[in-house]
Parts: sequence; C-alpha cells; structure tokens
Amino acid sequence: MAGTFTIKALGEGQLAATKGTIYTTPGSTQTIVKTITLVNTTAGALAINLYIKSGATSRRITPKDMSLGAGELLESDRDYTLEAGDLIEGDAASATSVDYTVNGVEET
Repeated sequence: MAGTFTIKALGEGQLAATKGTIYTTPGSTQTIVKTITLVNTTAGALAINLYIKSGATSRRITPKDMSLGAGELLESDRDYTLEAGDLIEGDAASATSVDYTVNGVEET
C-alpha cells in the first residue's frame, strides 16, 4: 500500500553564519528534495556550504566555501532522498545574507 505524498515547501529562511539545520525529515516520513535555492542578498560575494546529515555524519553537497556572488542565485535541482530524522544543513560567511528555499515531496 502506498503512503500519502505531499508536494510542499520544505523550508525557507536565511542561512546562519554557523552550520545550522534548514530542513529535518519528520518521523515516519521519507523525503525527496527536488530543489534548493540560495540567493545572496548582499553587495559582495559570500562563501556558502550545504550538507546532508544522516545519523551523526554531515556530507557536503556543495564545494567547500563555494562563492556565491553579489545578488546571485544558486539553484540545485538534483534530487536528494532523505529518511526520517535526516537533515539538510547550511551556512554562509555572513548571517542573514543568503535567503534559501527548499522544495520537495514528503511521503508518510
């Protein structure tokens, strides 16, 4: 029997200056992340990092300290599959300077 699929905005906000959670897969749920969008809202380039954390280990999904230019947008349209409790984490060189959105599908 198939579960219930919900297409939704999984998260939105601004990256912190230290690694922080931007999405957590709820209990008894599986998630397919379809897009992650980052926008640098400042007048200068900033280093950004994104990770997927499963269990105790965070793994990078962007190059280390990837430069995102002033006013630029980065959109990842790679599919990421997450189990209950898995996280997407991120950080930027300057807090509240990079907006993010995360969109995908949750199955319960």
